Amino acid sequence: MKLAKLLLTLVLASFACLTVANPMWEPDLPRAKSAFEKETRVPLRAGHYIEPTLFKGFYAVRTGQAGGPSAYFREDMGWLGNIKSPGWVIQSPAEDNPAYKHTWLRQQLAQIPLEQLVLVKRSTPPVAVIWSAPDCPYCRKLEKTLEQENASVYVVPVGVAENGFRQAARVYCADDPAQAWRKVMQGSEINGQAKTSCQYPRDMLNDIGFFLGMGRMATPIVVFADGSTVIGWNDQNAWMLLRKKISEQIFFND
Repeated sequence: MKLAKLLLTLVLASFACLTVANPMWEPDLPRAKSAFEKETRVPLRAGHYIEPTLFKGFYAVRTGQAGGPSAYFREDMGWLGNIKSPGWVIQSPAEDNPAYKHTWLRQQLAQIPLEQLVLVKRSTPPVAVIWSAPDCPYCRKLEKTLEQENASVYVVPVGVAENGFRQAARVYCADDPAQAWRKVMQGSEINGQAKTSCQYPRDMLNDIGFFLGMGRMATPIVVFADGSTVIGWNDQNAWMLLRKKISEQIFFND
């Protein structure tokens, strides 16, 4: 009986991991690998591997090490992330302009599985997706502002350093992730048991930050439902933008 329970737990854990990582598009990994090696003119390094991201047409190059940095590319090699230089390199002039980037960002935002993020509910409908970390002082400032405005948000919990990632993982896998997030951002301990079937999808959450920040992975990243973005948290200007979105009722569906 104990063995059966253990096997069931392992199966559920594997299923949870696959559900998080499974993209909603049809990747072609051999073609992607060939395109990557043609662009970089070197074979994929030993231990490295390519896998699809959540975002249609985009792949990640993983190092094979837990928490290792990823590189990114679009299957036509038109967008390169952390490959030739840090951040995005957009090879098409027609795509490398503010108007196109704003449209592109809204398209990527629509592909994020919001149900796999942490919904922190307050009095408003969700006004933003935030890529935020417990060990980030500016993220704590953001959290105070959200509390003052009673603004609901979807949280992508990550870390700046390894301890922050450990806290983020505890939040993500808590019985009540929203309550755990609010506690950890107030400097309190997270109580309660973690869900046994939960695995913290660190790569996926980091991918979201890279795409929402368009190559700038600086916490926090705040993306509103209309694609407007704040990177970092300047109290006055960012607060005014948050209030504007709330007053205009620009919300995500929850």
